[in-house]
Amino acid sequence: DWNQAYKETVESGTKAALSGGITTIAEMPNTDPRLDTTESVRRRIKLLRERSYVDFAVHAGVPERVSELERMQAAGSFAVKIYPQEMPRFREVARMAESLGMKITVHAEVGAMIGTSGEPLAEVECVKGLLSLVGRGMNVRFAHISTVAAAALIIRKRREGFNMRMEVTPHHLFMTRLLSDSRIGLASSVRPPLRSGGNVRKMRSLLRRSIFDFYATDHAPHSRKEKSRKNPAPGFTALEFAFPLLLAKEGPERACKLYCENPAKHLGIRKGLIERGYEADLVIFSRRNWPIDPSKFVSKGRVTPFEGDTLDYAVDTVFKAGRIAYERNRFHKQNVTAVPPATEKGD
Repeated sequence: DWNQAYKETVESGTKAALSGGITTIAEMPNTDPRLDTTESVRRRIKLLRERSYVDFAVHAGVPERVSELERMQAAGSFAVKIYPQEMPRFREVARMAESLGMKITVHAEVGAMIGTSGEPLAEVECVKGLLSLVGRGMNVRFAHISTVAAAALIIRKRREGFNMRMEVTPHHLFMTRLLSDSRIGLASSVRPPLRSGGNVRKMRSLLRRSIFDFYATDHAPHSRKEKSRKNPAPGFTALEFAFPLLLAKEGPERACKLYCENPAKHLGIRKGLIERGYEADLVIFSRRNWPIDPSKFVSKGRVTPFEGDTLDYAVDTVFKAGRIAYERNRFHKQNVTAVPPATEKGD
């Protein structure tokens, strides 16, 4: 939205989420303008309240002065997101977040290695550096971990009692670099990059051992023009098929743990379980074959290496707070809620 409305709007993106069985999204701060000031966070939350079809959490970007994080949190920021270009500031940002009880999300790659011969090791080297700086009181989430080597480092640190979580994406679990290249060529660009078939198999093995905490789309709805240029914009669209894909590949029990229960716990919301006292956010699937066809997406993003794959779970109806929010390609706008900021260490 805003200056990137040609890629996606709050309305198109959250409708896409709803049609994929998602009732709460967590938005990243790499908007235009970025969410790196208190005022931009306030404006974004206002926009989401008015136009979103699902509940939402908003990540703050790294502000010019870390002291502003307190005001950004008061304005409604759920967590702070640190990107590769901001990694030199990790210690000061993380310490401020820790003092506020604010969650921290990191895109772990060494920025200087991206686009060089050292790029395959950019994630591992960044994780190594970050783990030497993480304090026990920090609440750190590693977004879209893509390599077994990086995951092993985080596992070791977590066993020492550090408070950290790992997220994994559909494309790093179920798509290889070679297969994507054969399907969409240069448009395979994504950060972190797609990996080898061997790595993908090992990542799925870790998933089945319950090593990963969350499965997240990393939805990046670039236009076809941006994805087809010489230096393609990195990222894919995924909101509308991520849940059915996980169900098809890993079954209901693991899918519901990774995509419903665990994320809801992290967000601190009463969702993710079908139990008394929880919000009645429910998805009804039918068992029928359907092809992933980007031309039929609600999202404006139409580029994915999964195009043409056939899935056997399809979203039919979505209930939000006990009322029908989506049914047979019809959307019903309801009141939406912002996920409250975390303010306690260890949340």
